[in-house]
Amino acid sequence: MRDERRDQVWITNLLVATTLSACGASPEDASEPDGTAAVTTSGTSTGSATTGSATTASAPTSSSTGSMGSGGATTGSDDTTSASGGTTTSSSNTNAGGADTSATATDGVDGSAGAGCIVGPWPAADPAVPGPFTTVTEENVGPAAGVGENDEPVAFTLFRPEVLGESGLCHPVVTWGNGTGSDPSLYGILLRHLASHGFVVIASNSPNVADGDPPPMVAGVTWVIEQNADATSALYQHIDVTHVGATGHSQGGFATTVAGGDSQVTTIAPLCGASNQRNLHGPALLLCGGQDEVVPCDGIEGVFDATDEQPIMLANYLSADHANWVTFFGDEISPMEAAVTAWMRVQLMDDTALRPWFYGAECQLCTDPAWEISQKMMEE
Repeated sequence: MRDERRDQVWITNLLVATTLSACGASPEDASEPDGTAAVTTSGTSTGSATTGSATTASAPTSSSTGSMGSGGATTGSDDTTSASGGTTTSSSNTNAGGADTSATATDGVDGSAGAGCIVGPWPAADPAVPGPFTTVTEENVGPAAGVGENDEPVAFTLFRPEVLGESGLCHPVVTWGNGTGSDPSLYGILLRHLASHGFVVIASNSPNVADGDPPPMVAGVTWVIEQNADATSALYQHIDVTHVGATGHSQGGFATTVAGGDSQVTTIAPLCGASNQRNLHGPALLLCGGQDEVVPCDGIEGVFDATDEQPIMLANYLSADHANWVTFFGDEISPMEAAVTAWMRVQLMDDTALRPWFYGAECQLCTDPAWEISQKMMEE
């Protein structure tokens, strides 16, 4: 309930940001709207999402993850939202950092299902509909990073399955970047959707995610990986530290390509914003809108042309502008959001049933007239 109200409040902020920001030139030049008035409006997403086949994937076989890093103590007041059944509860949570701990089987804590996890293929799922997990949203967690109001660093919002590890599989990580002047609540439906599919989503609260050293999208990933080694954390030994994705909108799209240069990030899917990144560590999906006048597809196409080191797709959703693809109400996500979900499932969960969405000259998106697709190194 509270998340939905916050989603509505931020709709106007996004529309202001898309007209006032200069993110079409570079993320550093993007200006923050003054945001003195918040107006609540209503709206629904348009367009029918493309769905993928749902088949049973093979059982996971690889070994459990190892230890990484140690975390500093963090505290936060968390709003916990249960997505399944439409119920909402609130709780407070304290996450304290600890010393390095190897990922051996041990009892989980604070909403986790139990012992360790293994990295392996996940069962196939339809990316256009919510996944099987009830989700929780934890606000103001993690380190202070990036730039918020009064140039002060800000914390993060965490979207995750309520019960971690119940399948025995380690949960991949997705780091999110907001558009200029926005916060994660604006994109709450997409981020909770990803969490419902089993991803642990760490989203910076910064309205300017391109600012900060280290970049907040990278700082968030580092913190989640540290929690995987912290026996007091709900994330303890439930994180797949080898599969980390980055995605974000507008200025967050530019920040996503920056995050893609970090060795922890294994795939990226920036939306309506991207810059050249020659140090990618895995495949890239660049998404743009054919009606976008803030960050036109021509600029994104230049990034595609300059990228030769990794498999890459440029996906132009022809009817989309800079913001109309964002889902604000309900759980029927847009085709662009479904594509991001499918991409992360393929790259981070080894959902082979969804590979035909992207790979091969006759891929599902390639043959859908709603999309205009370019590919490199993406043969079957």
